[in-house]
Order: sequence, then C-alpha cells, then structure tokens
Amino acid sequence: MIRWSLFNVLCLSLLTSNVFALQIKGVVDNETTNAKISSVDVTRIFVQGDRIKSVKGLKGAYTRENDEKNGEIYIQPSSLYRDRAFTILIDTEMGRHFTLLLNPVYSPSETLMLVPKGVGQIRAARFEQASSYELTINHLIRAMKNGVAPEGYAVRETNGKTTYNIGNQLTLSIKTIYEGLNLRGEVIKITNKKSFPIQLDEREFYKKGTRAISLDTIVVPARSTIHLYRVTSHD
Repeated sequence: MIRWSLFNVLCLSLLTSNVFALQIKGVVDNETTNAKISSVDVTRIFVQGDRIKSVKGLKGAYTRENDEKNGEIYIQPSSLYRDRAFTILIDTEMGRHFTLLLNPVYSPSETLMLVPKGVGQIRAARFEQASSYELTINHLIRAMKNGVAPEGYAVRETNGKTTYNIGNQLTLSIKTIYEGLNLRGEVIKITNKKSFPIQLDEREFYKKGTRAISLDTIVVPARSTIHLYRVTSHD
C-alpha cells in the first residue's frame, strides 16, 4: 500500500479553480439521467468514447449548435425554461440512446461528459497496466483532481446524498466515484463545521483495501471545504 506524505500531496497539487468545471454523468442505454446545465450560458455535452449523432427535445425549450466534426453539442435553455427542467433524447453513432432530464441552474457553464455504463474494461486494463503500480495510482489521483476520466473508467456522481460525521467537527460526503478494472477512485468532500482550522491525519481515512490517499491540504480552514482523493481496490 502506498502512503502519501505531505510532500507527495504537494507534488500532486494540480488542482485548479476550474477542476469541477467538468460535470461527469454515468449513463445507461435507454434510461433517463438527471444533469444540470447553466441557465445563463451555453453547456457543452459530449459522450466519452462515442459521438452524438442526433438530439431531439421539446420545441422552444432550448437552442443548440452541433459540432459535427467532434460529435458534440452546445445547448442553452430558452428564456421560458431557465428555471424549468426539460428532456432531450440523444442518439450516438454507436447506436446508444440516452435520455437526459436537464435542470437549468444559475451558474457558470460546465462541460457535461456522459460516460456509458460498462465502457472500456479492456481500455481500463490498458490504463492500469501501462505504467508501474505506483505511477498508475499517481495518474489516477491526478485525473480525479482534474475531473478527467482515465481511459476506460466509468465515472458517476453521487450528489453527496450520503454523509458521514467525524465527531462534531467534520462532515464527509462522497462526490464522485471512478470505477476501473482493478482500482476504484473516490472524490470525497470534507467540510469543517467549526470556527477554527482543523488539522487532518491521512491515516484516519484509510479503510480496508485502500491503496493511496491524497488531500488538497492537511489543514481545513474554518467553515471551509476541501477534497480528499482515495484509491482502493475495486470491489
């Protein structure tokens, strides 16, 4: 098991202010997936490992532009649907069919990446076997920090519905899960509920099967949030 010192964490600190400008949604063929889009800006939508062929939806609910070269779309709600959800149907060149229930929110634009379920076990194996074990862990943590899906990985957001309390000081909620062939990554939001800074000990966050842990910082400022990146053996 790799233990990451503060030095290791700082070496991996590629986190930028735009890390979570990429919204990643796991999608299942012929099922409906909820996602958010900006109500005041254009949202780019693409499918990992595939290309969007056609889009259908309620007339007058949105405007869109097609990037046929890259198989992507750019969509924005109309003035009548800036605070109302609407549905679009997406067909891809590989014959997939996704239904998206889009919820406009007043926020800057994000890129919405759709990750089909079960995509790429062979590609995930290729990613995990391309480098040494330690470098693979390094690459996975870097990908999670930058909101990028490694080749072949299925990525899904959890919406932070399950939270865990550490004493009466910290709240933890899993935000995003990265599922590969042998490895699983978790992006966990840590919130300090107190009016004073709290210093963390990485060992507190190890569980059975944990291979590595990286923190934005080992000190959580008062009433602030940081992120924990944990890699475990895939269940």
